[in-house]
Formats: sequence, C-alpha cells, structure tokens
Amino acid sequence: MADEARPGEPSPAADERPAVLIIGGLGYIGRFLALYIHRNNLASEVRLVDKVLPQLARLPPEFAEACSADKFMQADASREQSLSRIFSLQSGRHFSYVFNCGGETRYSQDPSVYAVRSTALTTTLAAYIAGLNPSPALVEFGTGMVYKPPSSSTVNAGGCSETAALKPWLKIAKAKLQAEEALEKLAREKSLKYVCLRLAHVYGEYDVGFLARGLCLARVYQGLNRELKWLWTKELRINTVHVLDVCNAAWKAAQWCTTHPPTPQSTMAERAFNIVDTGDTKQETLSTIVSKIFNIETGFQGSIVSAFAKMNLDNVVDDVNEEILQPWADMLKSKGLDGGQGSPLTPFMEKELLKDHSLCLDGKKAREALGWTVEREGLTEERVREILSSYERMRWWP
Repeated sequence: MADEARPGEPSPAADERPAVLIIGGLGYIGRFLALYIHRNNLASEVRLVDKVLPQLARLPPEFAEACSADKFMQADASREQSLSRIFSLQSGRHFSYVFNCGGETRYSQDPSVYAVRSTALTTTLAAYIAGLNPSPALVEFGTGMVYKPPSSSTVNAGGCSETAALKPWLKIAKAKLQAEEALEKLAREKSLKYVCLRLAHVYGEYDVGFLARGLCLARVYQGLNRELKWLWTKELRINTVHVLDVCNAAWKAAQWCTTHPPTPQSTMAERAFNIVDTGDTKQETLSTIVSKIFNIETGFQGSIVSAFAKMNLDNVVDDVNEEILQPWADMLKSKGLDGGQGSPLTPFMEKELLKDHSLCLDGKKAREALGWTVEREGLTEERVREILSSYERMRWWP
C-alpha cells in the first residue's frame, strides 16, 4: 500500500498525524477505511460514528482492533444536536479529516428516505464543518451513477469524465447529486474544504452489494443446473473498483483537499474524482468469471428478449425473483445458515439495478491529480474466489 511505513522505519510522530473521523464507520467502506488507516498507522486518533452498534454490524475478526469499542461512538450525524459531541475529542485535538461514508445504501427506497438519510446527512454535516475553526477536510463518498448514461462513443473513448453531463439514473444517485450541489454552495460561500469521490461498483471481501447479487444468482442457477442468461448485452459496462483501492484513493483525496482550498468559483466537477479501476469491467467479464467458478453455462438474452424486458421490467423482475428466492432459501436452510443473524447475502434482483445503462467512468483525473495508483487493475477470477472464501469464513455462503 502506497502510504504504508516500511519495516524498520519509525511511524510518523503522534502529534503530526491527523485525527480522523469516519461517519458511517461500521458500513462496508467505513470499516475497510478504518482498517486501512489502522494497518498503515496513518492517524493519531480515529473515531468511528455509526447508528449501528458493533455487535450488530457483522464485523469479521480482522476488524476487531481497527473498529474497537474505544474508537466507536453511536450517534446519528444527520442530527445537528449530535455534532458537537461527535466532534469533541478528550485529547483536545481537532479532526483534520472527515470521511462521510454514511447514508442509505439500499436501493428502491422512497425518495424521502434518501432525502433524510443521505442528502440531509451530508448537508448537516458539511454546514457544521464549514463553521469550525480550524475546518477539517471533508471527503464525501458519492456515485458514478450521477452521469447521463454514456453514448457508445463516450464508452469507446474511456468513459465519463468528471465534466460529463449529469443525469442520475437511480434514486440514490439523485440524492447524492443533491448533496454534491449543497457542498458546492458551501464551498463557494463558506470556503468548505471538500472533495467528492464518484465511485464505480465497489467490491471486495465480505461484499454484500452489486457484485454479491450476481454471485448469489449464479449459485442458484448452479443448484438448478440451468443456464444463466443476463439481460442486455455483453458490452454493457459495469465498471468496478476494489474497496482497498477506494481506501487508498480516499486518503490521497483528503491530503489533496487540505492543500487545494476552494474558491468562490469552485465547481462540483473541479472537486470531484471518479474512482474506478483500469479494467473496464463489463457484463461479459462477470459472465465469463462466474461460468468458470460455478461451472455453468452463461449467456445474454439478446435484443428481442431485452427489448421486451425493458417494456415490462416490473413483471420480468418479479418473475425472476419468484423463481430464485425459494431455491436460495432452501440452500441456506440445508446448510444451517438460516438461524441466528443468518446470511446477509441475497440474489434478490432490484429493478433499479437492471437498467440498460452503462456505468463507465474515466479515472484518469484521480490517478494524475491525486497520485493515486490502482493496485487491483480489474475484476478477476482470483478476486471473485477471494470474495467467496470470505463468505465461507463468515458462514454466509450455501
């Protein structure tokens, strides 16, 4: 890892390292960021804030020290009355970096849910930070789904840059864009130091997000001994980035943010960075990998079926879910994984995620401006097998 102290070298002095606050510190990115900071000895103090208690957060053993009770505070950072307590350190130090990993991560929720749990969280937190002296750098985690779905020429040219036209195609992305607009306003009016990371599909060990659904679906079709056919085309982009590369990018972004204060003319595009690997992951990539791992036939539905699906997506999704959810439940039960907390994994298909839109991002700006190096260049069979092994260690996988 780029920031790691080499063996034998002294760690940075405690009074020189930044104090770090991670909002949503027990979420997927938050916990990995805490682990990254812990392993690389990057911070003098770390505080993790989350609404969920550690005992309920399904933390794997390797996170125990990085996410220990002495670093944790249960609080809701979207409530203004909680912020003075969140930002108060017994040491008397001030936070230098604030990473906002919080917000609603479930899809297909009512827009009001995202307005409260995502947009309001960001705006309340940022307004408070802008009033602090000294004011810390805020790293906001956004999404690459804020861009207008790219044309084939844009895809062939390397994907959407940070200046591409904005037209969010998920409800969660609309809320994230509204949050970015609020940050832009605070930067211009109150000199808020912020940066926004527009993420591709994040994956890695213990992933329960986008990629996990595809793996669960493949497992069901393996059990049914049937061919798995994906909607749309093999060329549809589903760009990815490994969670550990996200953590490295976030740290680089925080450092950049402290040395690049905003101006009254600062724009969202200037302070946004696409965070994506260099592998240009597409549906064909994932299809080929799961075919090898699960030893099943895979393919694509073709234009006629896909055109029908586009016109009748609600019914198509309902039919698929009805077909796959019971076999999945039966698999979990047969392995004794349906008791206690059970498995957080599901093959449940979200209509929102099945849109015929490419997530295709150009990450050149982040690599050049932040000095960020992508260590895991793309989605591979080996990395997917690592994910499956992590599920098995946690007894999540049937």
